[in-house]
Amino acid sequence: MKKVFENPSELENLAKQELSIPPFLMMENAARFLSDFIINIIKKGKISQIVILCGKGNNGDDGFALARLLRTAYENLSVTILVPQMPVSAEAKTQFEMCQKLAIHTVFSDEINTFLQNLAADSQINSDFNNLYNFSDFKNQNNFSSFSSIIVDCLFGIGFHGELSKEFLQIFDILNKIKAVKIACDIPSALYFHADFTVTMGAHKTALFSDKAKAVCGTIIQAPLGIPSNVFESFLPPDAFLLEMSDAKLPFRKNKSAHKGTYGHTSVFACQKSGAAILAATSALNFGSGLTSLIKTSFSDLDQFKISPELMINDLIPAKTTAIVLGPGFCEDEKSVLIFDEVLEWFNKTENPAIVLDAGVFSCKNFIPFLKKLNSISNAKIVLTPHLLEMSRFLEHLNNFFPEKFQDFDKNDFSVQTLANNPNKKIALSKKIMQIFPNVTIVIKSANTFITTENQVFICDEGRQNLAKGGSGDVLAGLIGSLLAQRYSTKDAAITGVLAHANASKKFGGEAYDLTPEKLINEISNL
Repeated sequence: MKKVFENPSELENLAKQELSIPPFLMMENAARFLSDFIINIIKKGKISQIVILCGKGNNGDDGFALARLLRTAYENLSVTILVPQMPVSAEAKTQFEMCQKLAIHTVFSDEINTFLQNLAADSQINSDFNNLYNFSDFKNQNNFSSFSSIIVDCLFGIGFHGELSKEFLQIFDILNKIKAVKIACDIPSALYFHADFTVTMGAHKTALFSDKAKAVCGTIIQAPLGIPSNVFESFLPPDAFLLEMSDAKLPFRKNKSAHKGTYGHTSVFACQKSGAAILAATSALNFGSGLTSLIKTSFSDLDQFKISPELMINDLIPAKTTAIVLGPGFCEDEKSVLIFDEVLEWFNKTENPAIVLDAGVFSCKNFIPFLKKLNSISNAKIVLTPHLLEMSRFLEHLNNFFPEKFQDFDKNDFSVQTLANNPNKKIALSKKIMQIFPNVTIVIKSANTFITTENQVFICDEGRQNLAKGGSGDVLAGLIGSLLAQRYSTKDAAITGVLAHANASKKFGGEAYDLTPEKLINEISNL
């Protein structure tokens, strides 16, 4: 896993101080990595033109330095810098002056629209705005042969706030449509530029992992600043960790004398929409659960489904259950909340109780008192798996019960939009929940999934848009429930379940529209 930081500027400043590194040298190293990355693309394709959009601050000096390095490496390469605003930072001014002395082609603000219109006329317009990110031949073969241009966005960094001006919107609207290899320096400007690659300088930043960022960042590449990563990242504790598939602990069966009881018993409550429970139970069965049961309730509609004989059906929680899944297909009514009492009774008499709470339970008015009682039970393992709307409702309920805990937040912080596009706020709220419920692990499902457990935050960015289909979340609940039943810790169950779920979607093909929950379960079985 990789370290992720909320405040990379502080990290860079500490590195400069501790290692006595001149500021220009760190910037030069960043520009050189970016230059080498582009040169590698040039060697693989038929690139004849580089266009670099340079800002007036620190991102701009990276762009000016990049132009200088590329112009030096390829004397016959067409390199153009677009300068909508004159540089103001000392380093940007210095780099700009060097570019001028090297006679690098420069287009200033009043000429940029004309230049871009001519560039668009000479290029194939890409109407879907997504370039390489949608090209399967590129993803499989690094095929750059159909591109003649590279566009590099060095306008605004992660410090940008507010909205783009009309001038910049016009510039990016044209750039986004031009067929070219698109590269963003550190982060796509205002998350409006559509990049195929984002080269993040020094370290991964939490800002790269909002839902909005996922739509425009393309492939994220970490650029060293001339300092070994383990040294550079040692000056501050990370705010999160970016997960990789190697962090998963898949439930392979290595014990040659095992029996079905060795791998636990997952019990899934079948509520009003029992199809969701069947998906979760099937997922649990296929992810190693030794026994898997559906718990039939007075309001479940199991009778309308053809259920696999591999799944057992019970009226009560089976005695040998080692983990429960509750929430898929759950709708609140007077009878359904009685399930909470049944679960609490089981928790109180079970030595190491474990549960996944998902979906409909987060909207239930009695959920907070129920969760509070679960959390008070020693050795309880509790994993919450809300999507953003469920998380928003959960936070609103929590604020009503514990207003003193959320004094530093306002109601807008609980909105789906904030949770989707403000990773730092999402992390802060998750940690606040952990303070209230220390036994809880939270899995916030979205374009990037955030896991908060044991006062650590883990990010999975592997999931693909083909998961945007009803039932995908039920599959994840079953995966995590199965691992809890197999006596995983909540941390390992959440991380492994999320990674398996996400990488199966990636393996299937992110743009595929026909990934169903059943196909997803089959894909997970082939990891």
